[in-house]
Amino acid sequence: MTRNKAQEYEFYMKDFPSFNQFCDLADEIIRRIPEIYKQGISGIFVTREEVRDEEISEVYILGHYNHGGYLEPTIDIYYGSFRQVFRGSPLAEIKEELWETITHEIRHHLEENAGLHTLEIFDEELKEYWRLHKLGTTLRMSHNAIP
Repeated sequence: MTRNKAQEYEFYMKDFPSFNQFCDLADEIIRRIPEIYKQGISGIFVTREEVRDEEISEVYILGHYNHGGYLEPTIDIYYGSFRQVFRGSPLAEIKEELWETITHEIRHHLEENAGLHTLEIFDEELKEYWRLHKLGTTLRMSHNAIP
């Protein structure tokens, strides 16, 4: 029986994945997503950045869809933000949120192409929720549900 890289990391991981391990996890997720959904995106990139929301500094941004402008759109996944939010979390939770983040950003692309704004509205409503209900601790904007 052979193990893939993610299984190998899970086997021996005691801390947050290294940047290269995190990139391997992201690559594995990206390969699982059918090409038709990624069509028109010039790249999905993992950066070392730690990005906080400009208005709510307690919130870390995990990923961002870059609309493109003159070039095709890209997606950035922020390793530094994931590390801040998920340090000490089980690998399964990190992988689940990485999946949610990547598919969330791809959905922005699909909705933009269809002329829809549902996810943008959701993101703004989630942001407003955090603005109104600051908990006094470091928060993350999860794409799963509003607590």
